[in-house]
Amino acid sequence: MKSRYCQAFVLLITAITVTLTGCSGAKGYKTPDQLAVERQTEIMECFISKDAETIKSFFSEYVIETYPDIDTQIDEAFNFLDGEIVSYDEPSSRASGSSERKSYGALTMNIITDKETKYVVDFMGQLTNDENPERIGVRCITVINMTENDKYENKDPKKEECKVYIGDPI
Repeated sequence: MKSRYCQAFVLLITAITVTLTGCSGAKGYKTPDQLAVERQTEIMECFISKDAETIKSFFSEYVIETYPDIDTQIDEAFNFLDGEIVSYDEPSSRASGSSERKSYGALTMNIITDKETKYVVDFMGQLTNDENPERIGVRCITVINMTENDKYENKDPKKEECKVYIGDPI
């Protein structure tokens, strides 16, 4: 009788072990949130090194075709930053939608330059889009000068002057 209980126990432990380790085959899988954080980290690296070509490569075909001045927009965003970036927070991410049309984005806050100006860099894009695959990629990057932005009320039109967009403003 003890032998049966031992066998049942061993089978149960084996089943639990297989169940818990069964997902190890998906080691390369990243969640939409992880992909958003990864993209935001790359965007921040581009802002630090002023790498316009790499940042442009993140945009969807649709944005590149719709905004022929994308190179100028990128340069304006780089120049919008007052000084060199010396510190920033870890990015936070978001994702929504179905597997056929998944949107994602991320935000880096408390970006501080050597001139002590504070910024936020935010991006939005599409991770998947079965109907319009040319829209897959970054849609918009927004740079906000928070040092100036915080001086204005939400409805003040001058608040918009504290932002620069690359791509398709949302």
